[in-house]
Amino acid sequence: MPQDGEFLYPIKTRRAFRLLGLVVAMAVALGSSSAEAATSILLIGNSFTGGLKPKLQSLIRSSGRDVTIVARAASSWTLADHAASPSTRKKIDAKAWDYVVLQEQSLGLFHERYPSARVLDAEIGKKGSQTVFFMTWRDAGAPMVSYDSLHGQPGEDVGYIPIAFELGAPVAPVGWAFRETAIEAPEVDLWAGDGHHASDRGRYVAALTLFATIFDESPVGLWGPRTMTAEEILHDQLLVEEVTLTNPSEWNIQP
Repeated sequence: MPQDGEFLYPIKTRRAFRLLGLVVAMAVALGSSSAEAATSILLIGNSFTGGLKPKLQSLIRSSGRDVTIVARAASSWTLADHAASPSTRKKIDAKAWDYVVLQEQSLGLFHERYPSARVLDAEIGKKGSQTVFFMTWRDAGAPMVSYDSLHGQPGEDVGYIPIAFELGAPVAPVGWAFRETAIEAPEVDLWAGDGHHASDRGRYVAALTLFATIFDESPVGLWGPRTMTAEEILHDQLLVEEVTLTNPSEWNIQP
């Protein structure tokens, strides 16, 4: 596991070499056929999930895919709240979603919270849908070591990785992308003014990470917000590519 201050993903040194790839990828994405059935995604979480739907939708559509995204989010809710909610279960049972994304409250996932994840995953599995865990982030300025308890290892009882491996689900390492940004580019603020929720750019990084996890595909060359420069967009796309896809098995991402 990376140590404090150590960044394993050399973004700046590769940026120039990816510019041509960016142009080519954009051309491929724009020329792709959207005739195949739309991908369906259900997002389950709380305010951390807020604002993700339009960004994720734009990213997926820019890759040449059609997509339907529905969000079921309630402020401060945990997965236990969702597991006990008839409204959440109704959303899960509404159709055979391709992917159902589970985002736990900001403290993260640990053994006391694993039972609720199991209940939701079982409900998701009844329709043949795939669970995806959304790893959250720590508050702005939190010690880097505090991210270790978001990660965890297979067979342990703290973090997203143990329960994801148990249930055969991938983890979208959004929190790890926040961590690496804080190390590699501390001038980039992914947090909102409260230091807890994501800024608009932080939500873009979260959407990029979900895209890379769900499709096991690089987001480089895809859509970026008009509020960001081309360099900022490419920086975030490359960082997410490195964090998520350099070693996808770390996150239980299957080809």
